Amino acid sequence: MCGGDEAPPKGAYASPQCLQPSAVEDATDGDLVVEKFPITFEGYTYPHGRIAYVKGRTPRPVVLVHANYAGVKQFDVDQACFLAKVGYVGFAVDWYKEKESYTYQDRNPSGDVSPEQLQKHFRDAFEYMNELLWAPRFWRDLMGHSLKMACAHPAVDGRAGAIGYCLGGQACLEQLRAGHPLQSIVTFHGVLQSRPMYKDDVYNVFRRITQEEYLAQVDVPPTTCSPGCQVVVENGALDPIVKPDSIAEWVAEMDEHKVDWRLNTHSGTPHGWALAPQVTANKYQENADRRSTRSMLDAFAQVWP
Repeated sequence: MCGGDEAPPKGAYASPQCLQPSAVEDATDGDLVVEKFPITFEGYTYPHGRIAYVKGRTPRPVVLVHANYAGVKQFDVDQACFLAKVGYVGFAVDWYKEKESYTYQDRNPSGDVSPEQLQKHFRDAFEYMNELLWAPRFWRDLMGHSLKMACAHPAVDGRAGAIGYCLGGQACLEQLRAGHPLQSIVTFHGVLQSRPMYKDDVYNVFRRITQEEYLAQVDVPPTTCSPGCQVVVENGALDPIVKPDSIAEWVAEMDEHKVDWRLNTHSGTPHGWALAPQVTANKYQENADRRSTRSMLDAFAQVWP
């Protein structure tokens, strides 16, 4: 969904011209608009959610866009805009609380930041990410509430799906495990299990607690799996986080719960391949991006003909 036909300019990430919305107050029928969509949950308002739709169009299914480790940022809002342009409503979901040490502006540092600033970005974001992974019940409930609020928007017809990148892929699968009313989910270089990193080694994504430790130490809600939800996983063959044993474990879990799943593996493709150039931690691969986008659209067309 990132394009890639032209080399991006140097500096910070910028939205493609084709995804620029009209101002809400000036929009006419047929215009792409983006509304602020804050979500209040358990006494805190998550301010950075955005919902994108085409004004004047009949209500459509909403697709939640779950961000990678860094949290929702302009790239994720642009994916919501893309989804709106191709016939749906896109909702870029915010599930990180704003704090002084890690603000919205910190979520995608510009390309000219110092190594020290980049290290701080990863450190702060990974701490946030690990907090969610250690609290799956809270995370599922927050996403379930966000889904409920999105489905109440007048541009939405009550049907819903989700996509996600990296941690956002885990978010999609946690929604599936929670039984949220989703008809389709698609993950892009998403991690397949939601086991957190050890608390004394937060920054090492390759060292996570075992399944036995997860069940013993974490308040893990029961898995019910969304009835009838179709699941598509778009995976890079060279992704060091999604190893063959992780895939085998996930397939067994999905089969146990009779989930309709599909796994597409892209050759020569590392982790981070669907993030646009200039998004921090991207390893953009245009072929995999284009093929996975077509796969996503095909999946949505099947469940929402």
